[in-house]
Amino acid sequence: MIAKPRPTPESPCSRGQLQRLLDDCLPPEQAALAEAHLAGCEHCRDALHELAGSELWWTETRSMLRDSTLAVAGEPLLPSQPADASLDASLRWIQPLLQPSESTHELGLLGNYPIVEIIGQGGMGVVLRGVDRELNRPVAIKVLAPHLAGVGAARQRFMREAQAAAAIVHPHVIPIYGIETEAALPYLVMPFVAGGNLQQRIDTDGAMELEDVLRVGVQIAEGLAAAHRQGVIHRDVKPANMLVEAGNGRVLISDFGLARALDDATLTVSGMIAGTPQFMSPEQASGDAVDARSDLFSLGSLLFALATGRPPFRAESPLAVLRKICDAPPRPVHEINERMPPWFSRLVQALMQVDVLQRIASAEEAAELMRAALQHVRQPGQMPLPQRLRGGESSGRVRIGRRVAAAATILATVVSVAVWQYRPGTHNALSVPPPPGTAQAASESVLDSSPSEATTPRSDPPGADAGFDASWEAERWQQTMRALEATLDSLSTPEYFDERN
Repeated sequence: MIAKPRPTPESPCSRGQLQRLLDDCLPPEQAALAEAHLAGCEHCRDALHELAGSELWWTETRSMLRDSTLAVAGEPLLPSQPADASLDASLRWIQPLLQPSESTHELGLLGNYPIVEIIGQGGMGVVLRGVDRELNRPVAIKVLAPHLAGVGAARQRFMREAQAAAAIVHPHVIPIYGIETEAALPYLVMPFVAGGNLQQRIDTDGAMELEDVLRVGVQIAEGLAAAHRQGVIHRDVKPANMLVEAGNGRVLISDFGLARALDDATLTVSGMIAGTPQFMSPEQASGDAVDARSDLFSLGSLLFALATGRPPFRAESPLAVLRKICDAPPRPVHEINERMPPWFSRLVQALMQVDVLQRIASAEEAAELMRAALQHVRQPGQMPLPQRLRGGESSGRVRIGRRVAAAATILATVVSVAVWQYRPGTHNALSVPPPPGTAQAASESVLDSSPSEATTPRSDPPGADAGFDASWEAERWQQTMRALEATLDSLSTPEYFDERN
């Protein structure tokens, strides 16, 4: 009987060494030696199969296949995995890349950056918090996942994140400090933003107030406008990619890992949809060509989430979400959150039109519209609501038009009666209206109960006991018609319309 070799920490049979081989973290020379060793070592092959096909891996795989067969680049690769277990898995493949550190408060060194902790992860990789020693400032370092680093298209996509973001110089787009392309796992260095992101804000506080939603929306639209001027589409506009600075509340658009230049049609990997399902545009969900207006649909979805505390489209699987995006518009925001006015729902709907030709045309236009709406919210008596948000002819204006037509009909009737009543020889005792103050006067037509009539004192007509006084009756009809004219004027003013829409 031949005994199996006992693995040592330095030997090729070490489980740590085999795991690094699986994660593609070994240098080429060591990887070649390990593969040669596997060819003649049955024990190592068994251990490798065990590591590659553990029970946890199969559980996660079954969960992914049950949820959907669709691969989504913007989502975590293992959606059913607990957060702590997921971070532990990330640490497992990050740790071999780090050099030892003298500080017990650090995980290790990545290049010249001491790594303090893992702060997030996604479909493209993991984000670390480090320190720039030369400039004494905290940084965020995004490292490409091992299983993607060896895929040419994914590696190019990651490289373009730095190139796309570096070309956009704007207060609301996060800058890139540096990039490392020669490492086994490439990474880029960005500012560390301590305030978290908008998704964390929603998860903690729920729906935001109207003024805050518009303030955030203006900043994001301005940042997107700067990106679109450089020919860059973000393709993954969502709350989690919007960082918020602590203190001043400035919003920074991050994660251009899914961005693609407008003239590049070859980068997206076949079978993978880049983006996050709940915030995708219909054309993106359908796999069609997209332009800058795709980001505007996602911006509308983001505003919806900020105003309601949830994304506009929800379903049991990513595929079902994508189907909803293409089939039906979401509910109006003000039906979900009564604190939001109907005109805000019209703003979101203008951004989320399924037909791109009906959508707001540009990020600049969206920013200008939200900026004007924000001024209206802050100074409603001085700054009017933008005309585009005041509603359509099918609702408020038709209702107002009907009221104007009804009032005009009443006025025409009154004039006709007045003309008939003042014809020569038609006046008699039966046509004399009762003087004010009598019981019959209290039950007169609603025309006599206008505010102007109620506040204007009237004296009894001269000679009321003797019969009809034509001058008093004429004055009375003139007052009625003036009140009706004032009512018509008030119904036709924009202010009357704005208050009801």
